[in-house]
Amino acid sequence: MDTGQDGTNELAPPRSSLVRRAASPLVIAVFIVTLLWMGFTNDYSISRLRDEPTSEDSSELLESSADTDLTGHRTFPDFGQYAKLQTVQGDWLEDQDKRLILIGDIHGMANSFEALLEKVDYKPAQDTLIHLGDIVAKGPMSLEVLDQLSRQNITGVRGNHDQMVLEWRGYMDWVQKQKGGLKWFENMVKKKLSPKEYEDLGKSQKKFPFPKDWEWGSDHWTIARKMSTMHYEYLRNLPLIIHLPSLHTFAVHAGILPIDPKKPIHEKHQPLSNAPTRQRHTDNEMRTRQELSILSDIPQNEKPWTLLNMRSITKKGKVSRKTDVGVPWAEMWNEVQNLCGGFNARRSSDNRAGGGEMPEEESEDLRKKKLPCHPTTVVYGHAASRGLDIRRWSQGLDTGCVKGRRLTAMLVGDRRSGSVDESAEQEEVEWLRFGDSIEARIISVQCPPRH
Repeated sequence: MDTGQDGTNELAPPRSSLVRRAASPLVIAVFIVTLLWMGFTNDYSISRLRDEPTSEDSSELLESSADTDLTGHRTFPDFGQYAKLQTVQGDWLEDQDKRLILIGDIHGMANSFEALLEKVDYKPAQDTLIHLGDIVAKGPMSLEVLDQLSRQNITGVRGNHDQMVLEWRGYMDWVQKQKGGLKWFENMVKKKLSPKEYEDLGKSQKKFPFPKDWEWGSDHWTIARKMSTMHYEYLRNLPLIIHLPSLHTFAVHAGILPIDPKKPIHEKHQPLSNAPTRQRHTDNEMRTRQELSILSDIPQNEKPWTLLNMRSITKKGKVSRKTDVGVPWAEMWNEVQNLCGGFNARRSSDNRAGGGEMPEEESEDLRKKKLPCHPTTVVYGHAASRGLDIRRWSQGLDTGCVKGRRLTAMLVGDRRSGSVDESAEQEEVEWLRFGDSIEARIISVQCPPRH
């Protein structure tokens, strides 16, 4: 090989040219990887859509030919499709002909739902009807319930069972858009497999994966496959939370935390321990701002899993879907709301709440101190095992209709004469104090027994 006087290869290109040639593919590769990473990180990992986050989540990732992100985790489209918040305005306090009606978990019990609407004399032109989620699954007529709600565009919040159906439909639509997916899905449907039969299939037959806790052929799967596009769009548009600012009330399926229970209540990021800055705002505007900060400044309330599944708070301040651990979240909610003393209340530097492991003297101190806030009410479903759970600042309306018990509604602003038909049955009609100084009433109907 010929070399120059300095010992370099005269036939070789200059060193700078080599660097440029080597760098060009590297730059392109980095650019492509960056774009892919940006796209993937905007998607939910399908294994974490419904499960409470745990350290074991990574072990639940699926085995298949799905794409992977830079960490090796398999990535999927956003089957969760969460819409967090909807604001519903209403003049239920001023107009005696208008009412707000909130209804507990329907669970596909279409006939009981119809009976309850008749019982309360529901008038779509005058009443605002809000359901509290879990409108489908378990009961026999989920599609009929979806049809009525979607055709009348009745608003409500998303429940955990609604979420399962929504995710299954999103998965089905995604699969059928993949190469070979439509044919694979149609063939699998024709086999009419039970969850156990699908689970026993060989790996080669499970070409398109889904989370291990999903069940092919389950009730949620069946509803998702059979429901119409109108039904699907209706579920997709259901928010996790509805805010009723004129009543200073939230509607949610499972629950909302008033504080981060892992931190002292006086900690600067706890929204109810700090009054909003006035800045020419009225007290009512300040209340609305502080209410919304409960959703944005408490990290657990930022997680859809909390809003869809929470039932209790453990001794260590963790959110749980179980009913036999810790305390009901509603107990903590009411304890904190009872501390609200208006925006002029002085905050105590030693005032603590949450965690479940407070010394008794601190817990007693908590009950006496006032916070710079006004109380907020939460109406929810989800906890059928606790039945009708009426407290000062929270109302749980899931009374187990799908289990053969009752379907319950709460009427706010009900001043119509003879608006409730009490002749058919002897249901208890319970009056309660709602919000700041409003009366509401509880109406229910008996649901048929399930066999």
